[in-house]
Amino acid sequence: MDLVGAWRLVEWRIVRADGRVSHPFGTDAVGLLCYTPDGHMSATIARSGRAPLPAGSPRQASAEARAEAFTSFFSYAGRYELRAGHVAHDVEIALNPAFVGTTQIRELNFDDDRLVLAAEEDGKWHTLIWARA
Repeated sequence: MDLVGAWRLVEWRIVRADGRVSHPFGTDAVGLLCYTPDGHMSATIARSGRAPLPAGSPRQASAEARAEAFTSFFSYAGRYELRAGHVAHDVEIALNPAFVGTTQIRELNFDDDRLVLAAEEDGKWHTLIWARA
């Protein structure tokens, strides 16, 4: 199956070493993952049903409202390359400035018509399942 194209999030789950499972943005999280033929990618994931910031400039919203908007949203973009069963995302821009300049490596698998990306972080396995958009 070809990686290039747009993908919609089906599930983002985290499995801890003791077997506990969690869903960082809930079981109804939404997301869009795009891979272009020329080697660019973009990933965006959000908690479903996020509260809008107050009308007017988002910079005028309370610190609490801005913090909630930040913690309920995940996004980065850059270049990608395939590496023997993995995809490497070279992050050029991200909501979290700490991601910029990093390479995010994900195990890459296809399960029927689904794209499955997985990575270990601090003893926890993040698995993201995507369906073609």
